[in-house]
Amino acid sequence: MQSNAIQRQEGGRRTGGDPTAEQPLVSVIIVVRNSRNDIENSLASVFAQSKDVCELIVIDGVSTDGTLDVIKKYNKDIDYWLSEPDNGIYDAMNKGIRVARGRYIYFLGSDDLLVVSLESLASVLVDQNTIYYGNVRTPSSECYNGPWNVWRLARCTINHQAMFYPSVAFETESFCTDYKVLADHAFNLRCFGNKQLHFQYIPCLIAYYSDTGMSTRVVDSAFLRDRLSLIRRYLPWRVYLVSCLRDRVRRLVKGY
Repeated sequence: MQSNAIQRQEGGRRTGGDPTAEQPLVSVIIVVRNSRNDIENSLASVFAQSKDVCELIVIDGVSTDGTLDVIKKYNKDIDYWLSEPDNGIYDAMNKGIRVARGRYIYFLGSDDLLVVSLESLASVLVDQNTIYYGNVRTPSSECYNGPWNVWRLARCTINHQAMFYPSVAFETESFCTDYKVLADHAFNLRCFGNKQLHFQYIPCLIAYYSDTGMSTRVVDSAFLRDRLSLIRRYLPWRVYLVSCLRDRVRRLVKGY
């Protein structure tokens, strides 16, 4: 059996480049494991962006299907990539955050497409205490859009493919790896509860989001267990009370 040290590989322009290069506006982070058939399109959607405004970071969880070959194929176009064992999607995302240099951090799935021009958002992404978010659309043309408030966030969360987090949001926080598919929901609740951070809606389409990923197939029992306590901690008291009532009604209707 190979050791983790042997499995670890890294590359990209930054591994041999200038560490003092100008800070990009956005760090685009793609986390991936065994997505050979999709990741090339995802990468291409980022390569189409102006290199002056973004950097691309790819974190691979030791893929075995040829995904790593695709990543190495574009070694000169990717700013930094890493392949090593991880503890799930959010552990990989946290690794990407730690090496990101951008003023804002954006997460794109390995089967998603970035469609907005990041250069066109340069005049919008200006406040380092604001989380900006827009719209995403699925292959079936379902659109997740519009402004969010505490009531909507208590029920579900903003797709991370729609969000631009300022780097300051991760200075003292990271994604909780106890939550396998809904750690972004927990993180967004914490951000809503952080009085130093603000949310601002951008009325434009940011990405095409694949709705066949892990989050649609896996039940995050740990998050569901903690959901009400997270709402109570980070959202207004009245939101917590209504959420408790809704959950109670839902259990009664389902008979448990």
